[in-house]
Amino acid sequence: MRFYVLALTLCALVLPPAAAQSWTGPFQLANDTFDDVNPSACPEWVTGYSTGLVWQTNRNGNWDIYAKLCRMMNGNGWGADEAVSTDSADDLNPAVAACNDRPADSGSFRCVWERRQSPLIGSIWASFNPVSAGWQAPESVGPYIRTDADSAKPRIVVIRNTVVDTAWVTWTCHDTDGWQIQYSYHSGDSWYGPWIAVAGLDPICHARLGRGHDSSYNGCPLLTWESSGDIFYSEYLGGSWSAPQEVAHSDSLDQSPEVISRSPMPFDMGPWITWESTRDGDTAIYGTAEDTFSIGRRWCDSTGAGNNRASCGTPAEYTTDYWNPVAAAWVSDRDGDANIYSRTMFSDHDVRVDSDAATDVNPTLTTLGVTEHWCIWQSNRSGNWDLYGSYVYATGVEERREPQAMSHNREQTVVRGVLLLGEAPSRKPQAASLLDISGRHVLELHAGANDLGRLSPGVYFVPEAKARALRKVVVAR
Repeated sequence: MRFYVLALTLCALVLPPAAAQSWTGPFQLANDTFDDVNPSACPEWVTGYSTGLVWQTNRNGNWDIYAKLCRMMNGNGWGADEAVSTDSADDLNPAVAACNDRPADSGSFRCVWERRQSPLIGSIWASFNPVSAGWQAPESVGPYIRTDADSAKPRIVVIRNTVVDTAWVTWTCHDTDGWQIQYSYHSGDSWYGPWIAVAGLDPICHARLGRGHDSSYNGCPLLTWESSGDIFYSEYLGGSWSAPQEVAHSDSLDQSPEVISRSPMPFDMGPWITWESTRDGDTAIYGTAEDTFSIGRRWCDSTGAGNNRASCGTPAEYTTDYWNPVAAAWVSDRDGDANIYSRTMFSDHDVRVDSDAATDVNPTLTTLGVTEHWCIWQSNRSGNWDLYGSYVYATGVEERREPQAMSHNREQTVVRGVLLLGEAPSRKPQAASLLDISGRHVLELHAGANDLGRLSPGVYFVPEAKARALRKVVVAR
């Protein structure tokens, strides 16, 4: 059967100047003699100029939820600690999302957490912070039961609805009927639910929630979880959750998934799912490829990389050699202790975020504005658990830009399965690589005719480092 290259998209994504992926910091973000644990920052692309961080602390004698906001600036923009919930019960495992789908909501945040009534029974609670006006009184979202005494670990995402933004919350339950992922949503002025999104007799754990990609510009809730050593996902489409489907099947152990939400800014990319996998013989961070959950590729170094766990991610725009749509961070033991490493999707090596000899765990990533990315984690370097964070700019310190219009270049054409690559502007022979949709090298290209007839159908890219652009090639039957 013969394949043809249907089209070469005659446009380029104009890229910012390359950013040296050198993290500035770390800064101590929680400074007291008590334990500050389980940090969670807004994982989506926050379109305003502030982002949010929440965590769990025992500074009041039991576990409470605290938060702080960060303004984009040259340096450490994190503000003062703010109490979200100081109830006499133990409040655990918070998560936060930005309400930034409408300009009026820029700077508003919602936080959710679990409140333990007993080792087996608890409830999910939420609080709203409208445009930095302070955290409002907590509201009950729904109860949970965990007969295995594990945590419900709620997650939250905010998606624009027809009239108002809708906040979706999911959490896990376990009772005598089996395992469940339950959900509620807030639309208008109250919480609705809970209902069951996923149920089964096999263990369900590490449920994570983000923004998926459907036919609407605003996306849809995307749920992923681990069950029996495999990763599954479901999207809320047409008023119900879709049938669970496996993510990038492997006979090896896959666990601890995370959602990196689809972002309509600036290039309408994503979503992605990351997870831990033993498919290479070690414990590595894997992630899905763009526009498909059936392809998995290694997202961390393959040589001397040690064991890699606890991945997190955020939509991104900073570059190494060319455009990168997503960034991930995780914990690695390659230095002999637990340190934080990061990598962008198409870069060729990992970058160490923190190299202190202390134990670093539970990293979280956030993007604010268009250019600034923060990684926050939990460390015991001060003798107790505290929070630390480092930042990197996408386009250089204090340099910001708006998304640029697409440019056109008609020097490259496609005829009958052959890609014609023109000369470089300097009139020197132009050479490039052809990448598949996962970012892997497929073919070396050269000036003139390049036969692509043997390639499998799909989407490919031609990176142009000097122009800081990617050109899309579609191969079909």
